[in-house]
Amino acid sequence: MSRLVVVIGDVHAEIALAVTALERLEIDLGRPIDQVFSIGDFGLFLDETDWDWLSGPRHHRHPEASPAIREAWHLWRWPLSCIGGNHEPFHKLRVFDSSAFGDKLIYTNAGILSHSIPNLRVAALSGIFHPDHLEFSSPQAVRTRSAPKPKTWSEMLELAHDGSLSLRRLTYYKASEIALVASTPPRPHLLLTHDWPAWPATATPLYEDRPERYLLDALSPKFHCCGHWHFASADQIEDTQVRALNIISRSKNFVEPGWARCFEWDGAELHDLAAFP
Repeated sequence: MSRLVVVIGDVHAEIALAVTALERLEIDLGRPIDQVFSIGDFGLFLDETDWDWLSGPRHHRHPEASPAIREAWHLWRWPLSCIGGNHEPFHKLRVFDSSAFGDKLIYTNAGILSHSIPNLRVAALSGIFHPDHLEFSSPQAVRTRSAPKPKTWSEMLELAHDGSLSLRRLTYYKASEIALVASTPPRPHLLLTHDWPAWPATATPLYEDRPERYLLDALSPKFHCCGHWHFASADQIEDTQVRALNIISRSKNFVEPGWARCFEWDGAELHDLAAFP
């Protein structure tokens, strides 16, 4: 029996709209969704204090939205496996405890991403790139010389909690995590990263390095799904089909074209169906 697999783009805490959109997708296709994957920036700020961990300007923090997020998460009924983007409650993700999300979420920082579909191989990397922060003990990581240099995500969370570490540091993946993903068996059916393996044509390149492209070349996945840049694109790089996904909405009540990508798993291969909507 074939399975319907849906990869979704940035949600940015608009969980209720995501629920409505996925319900509409099932109606349009006339079949249930078997598995949802998120490429990051899902935004499960379930508690009002979770917003204190959002990196970036304070005006992007909306603790008043948490009651609606909790209500929508209660209605969420699809298996969900995800990576982190760069706008997340990373204090609940980097050292992951599924009970913080009602055991309804599977997450990984790097490596194999577990899910509900037998035999489907998915490799994944959370976060985004910064060339100065590829090591836990990077001297740029701490604000004071007296602060200890972190060696693990747990230690980084402790420093971020007491203000010795910028919250932005929680969004950057590490060289060891890139190596972990690259060491997974080649040719996975699906590779998930938050950022693209190549700079979008509309973007100004900031760095020469593209770890996402390195992973694509190392693993040669059949499909590589990504988001972050808030528009949809379908391209091919070498033997890999790259599907970039749009942000869910710019108006908070209208789902943007290409926010999700539908795939069919036949038990042995993953097949591209269509963008949604």
